[in-house]
Amino acid sequence: MKNTIKYLFVAAAIAAVSACDMNLTPTSAIVYEPGGQVIATHEDLLQFEAGILSNYRAIHGGMYNIIEDVMTDGFNASAGFGNNYGGVHRTDDSFTSSDSYIDAYWGNHYIVIKNYNVLINALKDEINIPAGSEAKAEIVKGEAFMFRAEAYMNLVRHFGKNYDPADATSLGVPIVLEFDLYAKPKRNTVQEVYKQIKADLDSAALYLAGVPGELQADHPTIDCVNALYARYYLDTKDYPNAALYAKKVIDTEKYTLSDTADKLKAEFRNDVGTEAIMQMYGSLQELPNATSVYTSMFSSQDHDVCFRSLFLPSKKLIDSYGGTDIRKTVWFTTTDYYTEVNGSYYRGDFYTFVKYLGNANLYSGDVPNGVQMCKPFLISEMYLIRAEALCMQDNILGAKSTLNTLQTKRGGTKTGGELEDIQDEWFRETVGEGMRWTCLKRWGIGFAARAAQSGTLAKKAVMEGPSYDGRSMEASDRAFLWPIPADEIRLNENLKQNPGYGNN
Repeated sequence: MKNTIKYLFVAAAIAAVSACDMNLTPTSAIVYEPGGQVIATHEDLLQFEAGILSNYRAIHGGMYNIIEDVMTDGFNASAGFGNNYGGVHRTDDSFTSSDSYIDAYWGNHYIVIKNYNVLINALKDEINIPAGSEAKAEIVKGEAFMFRAEAYMNLVRHFGKNYDPADATSLGVPIVLEFDLYAKPKRNTVQEVYKQIKADLDSAALYLAGVPGELQADHPTIDCVNALYARYYLDTKDYPNAALYAKKVIDTEKYTLSDTADKLKAEFRNDVGTEAIMQMYGSLQELPNATSVYTSMFSSQDHDVCFRSLFLPSKKLIDSYGGTDIRKTVWFTTTDYYTEVNGSYYRGDFYTFVKYLGNANLYSGDVPNGVQMCKPFLISEMYLIRAEALCMQDNILGAKSTLNTLQTKRGGTKTGGELEDIQDEWFRETVGEGMRWTCLKRWGIGFAARAAQSGTLAKKAVMEGPSYDGRSMEASDRAFLWPIPADEIRLNENLKQNPGYGNN
């Protein structure tokens, strides 16, 4: 049978699955037969590159960050949240293998992996490297390898157990490197998936070695690869290399931490800061994914522009910041706008999370839309990775020094370098970035009940009960392994479900 691959830049399909989170292009289809030619000109090569860049942007921000944060202890569902992200927030019996957000997370990652695979495999054939485009083809190949490495890291982090060098049997996710419409792949082990991630990172490092890092790069650079290496080595418990690669990025001195409220606002509100190792393209025509669940702004006849937040910050999150911490000043507000909850309007009664209020260049009119440029890698994460990696090597003084650098820049309270200090700083620094669940899982800890702010309770502005503000999660909770989507198992009987979910 002729092996025909349809190379689909599937932004439109992803957008539909992700509840209008995306508005991306291109959406054209190209048919590729291994050994055949699909890239005839330099312009073709650039179009393929634009396609994978679009695909990469499509699986960042929005839903891909929201799930982890609302699943854990930083946010409470508002009384008017309308069951958006309901299953993943409660993680009770309503959280099943048919959850639409989990299904979309899995499916959209495999869609873009298919596209990365096609480009990687096409560029193995010299016929697809136009004369004079050899150097560019190497770079594009490196970009595809880096994107694939990150996609598999995202998948194995969520659907597999933590990496354990002594455990060769725990199931991760299927490794698919070639297109086969009729294949029914089994889940590879966690070790095998991380081995593939490392191989792809090594290829990316080779092909992107000559692409220097730059502030707010809208394409992969060697600094992006090194940042991803740092994540990889932290996951695989290779702490010396995790610290080394994080330091490589820090030592470039191209990316600096914001040390004033204005600088921090410029970074996260206006996308013109100094911290982004990578910042993906966005425009009114090609909007990045929205993180509007925290603000959900609208125009009110009586109160002008208002919040209608679906999730409000928890008491634990608000209380984690000291009084001089610029993150609390910039990322949270009690008075900027009225907040509407079930027809009642409040102002000054409780905090709303506004880290992702919306870049004014990415919406028209007066109502912010919760859209910012996607920032897959920030320098702050490198400080956190380095501090944790040093701590895990019992270099508490080195961890403390690294952590204090970040804390001082943020106007926070300086702490020691013990693991608990580092865990608390991850919570404060990366709120809203979709890292909380992954961190808790990596540390092997759960969380206590996510108590709500007193003001939200007094105004009946949040959902209450055992599955809401009373929800706690032990480290052994089934929700620290996401379910393999039920539709995937129905189509592929070779896939084994994670424990606690059945095959529903």
